[in-house]
Amino acid sequence: MNEQSEIVSINRKTYANAKVLDYYDGLTELFPAEKGLFEHLSSKIEKARILDIGVGGGRTTQYLLPRASAYTGIDYVPEFIVRVKKKYPTGTFIVGDARDLGEFNDEAFDFVLFSYNGIDVVLHEDRIRILNEMNRVLKKGGMIMFSSHNRDYRHFRKPYWLTEPKFNLSFVKNLLSYVFFLPRHLRMRKHEVFNDEYGIVNDQDHRFSLLVYYINVSRQIKQLEDTGMSDVKAYNMKGDQVIADKDSFWIYYLATK
Repeated sequence: MNEQSEIVSINRKTYANAKVLDYYDGLTELFPAEKGLFEHLSSKIEKARILDIGVGGGRTTQYLLPRASAYTGIDYVPEFIVRVKKKYPTGTFIVGDARDLGEFNDEAFDFVLFSYNGIDVVLHEDRIRILNEMNRVLKKGGMIMFSSHNRDYRHFRKPYWLTEPKFNLSFVKNLLSYVFFLPRHLRMRKHEVFNDEYGIVNDQDHRFSLLVYYINVSRQIKQLEDTGMSDVKAYNMKGDQVIADKDSFWIYYLATK
């Protein structure tokens, strides 16, 4: 197995882990920025043909399904699709990989979503494929929305519990957990990638079991423009539009075809 294939295999294995499945299955709330952006996009979403990529446990399904004229959720982890079908029997759910949306025709959807930084768990070349595929299946005038980890975040590569440390029982538990999983983190760091455009980092997600793509706002906007998308906008975790940001762990992006 080559280095790139190994990174893909590591991330897919993490998402298929029973505890990770349960974690995403238990999520029910939209994030603050999502609430604001979905409200802002209400006219685009209402009665739209929607593709929800990386649907996981259906966190966004509960909001989008009742509003769509046709709703399709996909995930590359079959166990997620089994679970979400039981929750939302009126939706269409398919095991699928965002890198190849060949089962869908050109311009099949009015709105395409890839939430919770799902686009960040593939390699750079695969990320560009995903952006191009999202563009391809989107109708002219339609919109895509996704979130991505922010390389300019002021606490980049620092465990969340050290960003504003409070020396209490929770801090001690997090410290002990960090020490316990440190050998895994050290093993994973050999897969990390850093260059001028992006970084692929073994951060704290799911106890240092993922390799995650980080990019800053200007470079992500250029990636989208290079795929032919226009009117690209970026929003911080509060839902405020930004052109650069150091305070948000991840950034939301909207773009129009």
